[in-house]
Parts: sequence; C-alpha cells; structure tokens
Amino acid sequence: MSKRLITKIVTNMPAYMKDPVLPPIVVDAGSPLTIAAQITEQIKLLIVRGNLKPNQPLPPGVHLAKHLGVNHNTVALVYNELINSGYLIGHRGKGTFIADSQSVKQIMARKSFYDLLDQAFRSASQSGLSVSEFSAAAYAQAVLIDRHQINVAFVNFFPDSIDIGSSIQSATGLALVSIDWNTLKNKEAESVQQLLAADLVITTIKNLWDVAKLAEPNKEVIGIDVQPDMQLLSCISPLPRNAKLLFVCKEQISSEAMKEIIEYNVHHVESEAVTLETVQNNDFDLDQFDLIVCSSQVESRLSKYVPQNLKVMTFRIAIDPINLLVLQARLAAVEMEKLM
Repeated sequence: MSKRLITKIVTNMPAYMKDPVLPPIVVDAGSPLTIAAQITEQIKLLIVRGNLKPNQPLPPGVHLAKHLGVNHNTVALVYNELINSGYLIGHRGKGTFIADSQSVKQIMARKSFYDLLDQAFRSASQSGLSVSEFSAAAYAQAVLIDRHQINVAFVNFFPDSIDIGSSIQSATGLALVSIDWNTLKNKEAESVQQLLAADLVITTIKNLWDVAKLAEPNKEVIGIDVQPDMQLLSCISPLPRNAKLLFVCKEQISSEAMKEIIEYNVHHVESEAVTLETVQNNDFDLDQFDLIVCSSQVESRLSKYVPQNLKVMTFRIAIDPINLLVLQARLAAVEMEKLM
C-alpha cells in the first residue's frame, strides 16, 4: 500500500475514529458520591448529550486517570462496570469504545429526564446551593421517597371496563400495580412476580380467600367492598319498585359485571345487561327501561340510540368508606414498618 493511499484513508476517517479525545469529566472531592460514581454518571450524561457517540473510542484508563488526578484502578473499575452494563465495549488490542447497544439507546431516550435535572440544578444554583449541596439534597430526597414507596398490588376480578384500581388510586394517592385474576389464577410468571413483590395486596372481599391462597403465607391481603358511586346510587334509589335498568358495555361480560355490582347494593329494581351492538341493532325497545347505565367507553356512541326522555348514567364505582379507613390505616402501618 502506498504512502499516499495510507494518508488518504486517515484523512477521510471520521473524527471519532482518530486518537481518543479526553472527555470533559470533572471530579469533585467534596461530593457525597464516590469518585467512581462521578465518572460513571458523567460518561452516561455525555452519551445522552451527544458528546460521546456510539463506536467512539475512550482514552486508555491510565490516560484518563492521569488527566483527572485519580487512581488508575478507579477508572479501570468504571470501564469494567460500564462494559458489563452495556454502555461500553472493549476490543482487545484496540481499546474501549462507546457501545452501539440497547443500553445506550435506552439512556439516550431518557434525555428529557436529564433536561429536568439540568433545570433543577440551575434553580438550585440560583438559590445558592453548591454542587455538593445539590447532590446531597437530591440523594436525600430520592432515599426518602424510596423508603416511603409502598408497592401495592390490586387483584381485579372484574373486566377492564370496571376500573376499580383507578378508584383506589384516587382515594389513597398510591400508584397501584393491577393484576388480572385470570392471569394470576393461571400462574402466569409476570402476575405471580407482581403479587410476590407487593408490600400489600388488595382485592374485593368476596374474592379475598382465592387471592390469599396464591399469596405467600406472610403476604398481607386486604379485602374491600366496591359499590356504585353516590351520584349513581342517588339516581337509582328513588326509582319505583321493579323499575327496570339496562346496563350497556362493549362486551357482555362487562355489562354483566356492572349489573352484579348494582344488584349487590340495590335490591328493589330489575335489570338487564346487553352489549352496545345489541342496542345498535335495535333488538329490543329501550322505552321499557327507566334508566340506562353504561361504561364511559360507549357513552358517546350509545347516546345516538337513546330516546331523549330516557336518562343515561355513566357507571362509576366507589370504595366502602369503612373499608377505605381500614385500608388507609394499614397503608400507614406498612409505611412505618418500611422506615424502621
């Protein structure tokens, strides 16, 4: 190969394939983070910002260590950990490079998170906080939230349209993991794992024993009663004896579930459950009913087929107030146990 050809190849190589450039990493001896953690997180941040790109070489560990004034074993540890977690890749005889991997793609997709951190730090700086103080405050906040975080699972025996989980979330302020009973009963791996990982398990009272049998012996399972919300009950209660209610959902199983919940709480009315398609096909006379109760998913489409003199209510559920007090007390107790 001629000398001219070699020169041409080198000239046309991308900049990141030439000699590695020292990344703009700063080590703060006063930080609550270890030096290794500082270097690790700054390499990740430089990847997110685009300062370090996939396939770009990093300087040899000894060179970066000398540049930062740290022990070369510390940098070697950082490189090894980042290689193991998929952010870097080592090529024997060539060096260490930013990986073109799923890990790198995932962290680059979190740019909005790093942008929020940037805004938070700028705000902290304006308030007079130093880098070390901001790091310590952020760490303290994260630890406190994590220690208070209770993992709560709700085992739902009803169809998705009967969204009891959202009512529990609204009443307690918790983010719930919703587990479908059928997947749990079939012992599907994800559902079983979610159940076992929960600090507290919630389900309906009538199904409490079924869930408890699948949970570990020391896993706490709390039962709650669900009922129609007050607005819906206040509309049904004044109806005359043997008044007729029609329940409409997209699927028959959901309509039957609504009917079951109402009949469990109200006994003076008659009811029937059908699908939206049945109504659309004009398979029976809507005028025979005193009230129509439907899911929020079909409300707008159903209104086209309902006579103007017939009232339509959207089905919503609430938690029994006594059950809610018990649940809130148990949540507080579990939270205290996690802090101890």
